[in-house]
Amino acid sequence: AGVLPKTFNLFTGTLLKELVKKISEIPATLDFDAFGRIYEYFLGEFAMSEGQGGGEFYTPASIVQLLTQIIEPYHGRILDPACGSGGMFVQSARFVAEHHKNPAAELSICGVEKTDETGRLARLNLAVHGLEGEIRHGGNINSYYDDPHTATGQFDFVLANPPFNVNAVDKERLKDMVGEGRRFPFGLPNTDNANYLWIQLFYSSLNNKGRAGFVMANSASDARSSEQDLRQKLIEAQAVDVIVAVGPNMFYTVTLPVTLWFLDRGKAKTKRADTVLFIDARHIYRQIDRAHRDWTPAQTGFIANLVRLYRGEAIDLTVGGAETETKLHE
Repeated sequence: AGVLPKTFNLFTGTLLKELVKKISEIPATLDFDAFGRIYEYFLGEFAMSEGQGGGEFYTPASIVQLLTQIIEPYHGRILDPACGSGGMFVQSARFVAEHHKNPAAELSICGVEKTDETGRLARLNLAVHGLEGEIRHGGNINSYYDDPHTATGQFDFVLANPPFNVNAVDKERLKDMVGEGRRFPFGLPNTDNANYLWIQLFYSSLNNKGRAGFVMANSASDARSSEQDLRQKLIEAQAVDVIVAVGPNMFYTVTLPVTLWFLDRGKAKTKRADTVLFIDARHIYRQIDRAHRDWTPAQTGFIANLVRLYRGEAIDLTVGGAETETKLHE
């Protein structure tokens, strides 16, 4: 209810007629996800044409696929506090569907998006994929100060691509949220940079077995001063599981390389409690055009299966198939 836009009057009758005609040509034999894939295609094309602004609402699909492959959201509550157009939720649902389960029954979806127009894109994205979720967007919602889903300790999974290096956060408003069992359990950074606010939000939203996967600026991995202290506390909490270095040109917003972080609150009770797996994936990519790269399904499957081997889990050939298996043997 209330998801479809009410702006059809912006289009001419001829254009709408042609659009309906095109839709009627979609073969009935296509899987149920056809409309969802069409929507994703246009989101990606629009994000690329928007240039720098495109990344505000769209994370490239191959990045999201790797995030979901590694945190394995089979069942439970999933949160994205910077959800953009909802790609994290769609790929999570696809992961569940690929493992022969019904994502609408297995996943409970919650999102937060500051920009109202982008939040509506996310709600429509869920709808065309046959999913439901609670997306809070627009108004005065800001993930640093507001917690519309009462998230602390409540989620099985967190997936996110937050804005990097945000400054001018009003830390006075956050002081009551600092401390064990609160949103910022390790403290506030002294620097005017919100990266470690985001990281703590992701950590504190997880339950004691929860997993998080998120995109982060490279600078967060070796930042000094108070951020180094926060990073040390996070590592000593035995929650940092995997770090993946990603090469340049994988995003529409930034040409610079980024890092993918994976947290696991259940890791402390495993044999790898004091271990962090680092994967250098900077030289793994497919060149799409001069300015853009992505990962093939086989490359995504290969990286994810390295993590499964590290965890002592069976490899999964759902993504990449025989090509992934060959690469692992090599």
